[in-house]
Amino acid sequence: MLNAPGWGVALVGADSRLLWMNDLLASLCGRPAALSVGRLLTEAWPGLAPSLAPLLGRAQSGERVAEELVSGRFGEVGTLRHLTVSAMPAAPASAGVLVLLRDNSARLREEAALRASEEHMRSIVEISCDGYFFHDRGQFLDISPGLARLLGHYETAELIGRNVIECVAPEFRVPARDAMERGVEAPYEVAIVHRDGRRIPVEVMGRPATFQGRAVRLAAVWDVSSRKSAEERLARMEHFREQFLGVVGPDLKIPLQTLQRDVLALQHAPQMPEALTEQVGRVGQGARRVERMIHQLLDFTRARLSGGLPLHPGSVHLGQLAEQVMADRRQAHPSRELRLVVSGDLKGTWDGGRLTQLMDTLVGNALYHGPPTSTVALQVQGSADSVTLQVHDPGCRVSPENHATLFEPFRRCPPANGGSGGGDADGLGLSLYIARQIALAHGGRISVESGGTDGTRFIVWLPRTGGSQQSGS
Repeated sequence: MLNAPGWGVALVGADSRLLWMNDLLASLCGRPAALSVGRLLTEAWPGLAPSLAPLLGRAQSGERVAEELVSGRFGEVGTLRHLTVSAMPAAPASAGVLVLLRDNSARLREEAALRASEEHMRSIVEISCDGYFFHDRGQFLDISPGLARLLGHYETAELIGRNVIECVAPEFRVPARDAMERGVEAPYEVAIVHRDGRRIPVEVMGRPATFQGRAVRLAAVWDVSSRKSAEERLARMEHFREQFLGVVGPDLKIPLQTLQRDVLALQHAPQMPEALTEQVGRVGQGARRVERMIHQLLDFTRARLSGGLPLHPGSVHLGQLAEQVMADRRQAHPSRELRLVVSGDLKGTWDGGRLTQLMDTLVGNALYHGPPTSTVALQVQGSADSVTLQVHDPGCRVSPENHATLFEPFRRCPPANGGSGGGDADGLGLSLYIARQIALAHGGRISVESGGTDGTRFIVWLPRTGGSQQSGS
């Protein structure tokens, strides 16, 4: 017993003088036993004697002292040690007290480091999520204040020891129990039940962890109520989009088509009074303008509610589309000088109707804002993997402060720099916004350059294969 593994043993006389010590205790002291034996404890162990004295006094009075924790400077270099001390009267009683000491310093340091590590981990987890809990086979061992509040409890102690599944909505209990039993580490969603009965959607992610020295599970919890609400709002918007495009569009187009048909019939009527011819012509122009506005509103709605314009890609030759656009514009504006320049390979996969709309919008915008004497040029140039469109009006200027908002919706500008307004007066301010959406839907981009003596250029870059968004209208 006097040389039991792990225990330092000493015999202390009635006068507190060290009479004997075993080899382990001498090793703890860091010096041979001969240098300590025969000396008073206050001399041999000055850092430990004040803490040992009360225990030795109790043992000398006949009490058996069992495993009391004592801390103090101990050994040749005065290292702070944490010792477990037992003491008992020696036989005969006049022989003094038998003292047993076990050094627990390393274990206590490890436990302190473990507690610090656990607290550090808790701090990190608490910052990165809305709450967390430790559990062992589904039983709460520890729970963060944030998660307790999410469940409607202000004292975490109210939940310790309870089963985690009790806090889960009934319809999610089976998958939640299965995830905990299998140790699933991928995030999964459940609904927890607040104290007042409300269901709160949360996302849970579990990981192995150590809690108070044993292997358990740590689960981080995120409140996803806001995300779920956003998803529901998006679903409602999508439903509204389908209703709007499916009902409102035809309801606007059908009566307008009827009006245009009647105007055309009146214009070709053989007995049309000459005094009414001009008025009928104005009605026809107004009907065509309303039709453009309806198309713009529908395109705007599609772009905003669907995240982009729908496309119907096919094999397209942009040079041919550009020729048609310029031919139509020359017929509508015989007094203006229009120039088309094409070069390179202009074949690709795009939505021909949408790119015709884009080019016509940019040419019409230049005609409307430029002076009547300026030449509007459309240049289409093909390269190995892309095509560039440019609409240039040397007589038009756009102030630099307007560049950033030029493609914003509902931005209406009157003819600038003496412009004749001979193009399309965009009453809604949507034409350039929709032009940008067409370019983006094809995976391209649109920009404007204006300043100096070169006038204004709208530049559109398109990859040769565009139109990844395919859907019906």
